[in-house]
Amino acid sequence: MDGGPTATARLFDPDGLTCAQRNGDACVVCHKKWPRPRMRVGRLPDGVAVLACGECADALLPAPATAPCPFPAPVPGRRRAALS
Repeated sequence: MDGGPTATARLFDPDGLTCAQRNGDACVVCHKKWPRPRMRVGRLPDGVAVLACGECADALLPAPATAPCPFPAPVPGRRRAALS
């Protein structure tokens, strides 16, 4: 969500937010005001972006999809010792 809020962004109810949270001056989750929240994590019904601090944004935003790390391919001519 690097750009502005989108139609797929998480929608927040403004009635449950403080004035500082609605204006982007406080984290939408933990109310922290300093350092000022910078991560866009959703939007209000009128399209205004909702911001969170870095710690709370990590909890709200989905983790990037990564492929599992496969085992390394065997190297030709190299033998692996068996442990007993």
